[in-house]
Amino acid sequence: MLTENEKRALKTLLDHAVDPKEAMCLDQLEGYLFGLAITPDSTEPGEWFADIFGESLAAFPDSAESDRLFATLTETILRLQSLRKVSKLDFPFDLALQKANNFLAVKKWASGLDKALARRAYLWMPEEVLEKTEMDEDREAIMNCLLIVLGVAHPEKLPEMFEGVGENEKEIMGVWNQLLDQLALAVESLQDFADFLQMQKAGGAIGEQRSFLVTSGGRTGRNDPCPCRSGKKYKKCCGLN
Repeated sequence: MLTENEKRALKTLLDHAVDPKEAMCLDQLEGYLFGLAITPDSTEPGEWFADIFGESLAAFPDSAESDRLFATLTETILRLQSLRKVSKLDFPFDLALQKANNFLAVKKWASGLDKALARRAYLWMPEEVLEKTEMDEDREAIMNCLLIVLGVAHPEKLPEMFEGVGENEKEIMGVWNQLLDQLALAVESLQDFADFLQMQKAGGAIGEQRSFLVTSGGRTGRNDPCPCRSGKKYKKCCGLN
C-alpha cells in the first residue's frame, strides 16, 4: 500500500519519537493511515500527533526536517484518500504467505487500524445504537467487523470480548486465528459501510436504499457457530451483546 519512498520517510519520522516505546512502529502507522483513509470523515493533522508518537510526542533537530517529514505524512494520507475515492483499498497482506512467516506485522497493522477507527467511533457505532437492546442487522454486522479488527489487534482482550474464551493461551490463539481468517473481509465490509454512510450523507444517491448489505464473508451469520468457540450459534452467544 505504501511506496518504498513513503516507508523510508515515515520510518525516519517515527525515529524522532521522544519515547520510542510509546510511538507506533511502521506496520502500525500503515494500518493507521489505512484507517484514516477509509473513514468517511476528515481528520486534522493535530489529531494524529499523539496517536502516532504517544504522550511524549516527538522532537526534531530543526523546523526544516519537521516540515519535510510531516509533508510526506500529509501527502501519503491524501494519496490514500484519493485512491479510496476511486475504489476500495486493498488489504495489504497475503495471509497464506504470512502463515509460513509470522503474524506480528498483521497484528501491528490491525492495532493501527483499530486506533484510526476509534478516532471516529461515533460514525461506525453511534452511542444511540449501542444503547439499544437489539441492533439491526446492518449495525450488528459492523459491530462484528470492528470486533474482528480489535480481536486481531489485541488477542489479550479476547477473554473479555467473547463469552466462553478462557485465559488458556492455546485457546486464545485458536480464536485469534479464526478472527485473522476473517480480517480481510471485515476490512472490505467496513469500506462498503463507509460508502453507504457517504451515500446517506449525500442524500441517498441510490434511490430509496436504506439498508447496508455487508460483504457476507466479512461477518459471522446469526446462525453460524460463534467465533468464541462456545459451541453455540452466534445469535445465542456473542451476538446477544
